[in-house]
Amino acid sequence: MSALLYLIGLIIGATVFIYLYSTYQSGKEKLTDKKVQKKTPAPTVNPERVDYFNIPRAPGTRLCPLCGKELTKFEALYASDTEEDGKKKILIHGCRYCYKEKPARQEKKE
Repeated sequence: MSALLYLIGLIIGATVFIYLYSTYQSGKEKLTDKKVQKKTPAPTVNPERVDYFNIPRAPGTRLCPLCGKELTKFEALYASDTEEDGKKKILIHGCRYCYKEKPARQEKKE
């Protein structure tokens, strides 16, 4: 009789252990799923509203002073000489991204 009670206790104990272990694993999976869902999606960037001056860059990077675009060593700025109060100054118009010259056809019409 004691062997039968021992066997029933062993079966009940093993069943409870397996139940608790499966509950632990399912709870662990739910927590990891919630962590994955809490991650915010990557923000979309509107290129018209980007503050190009506050983006971290390598030292010596050339930027357009008007629009803030990064320029290569082959891209130049459009500028003209002016004179104000007897002093020569340079008026920067922009780079190829922000300064657009009027096409020759429009200049002739005006």
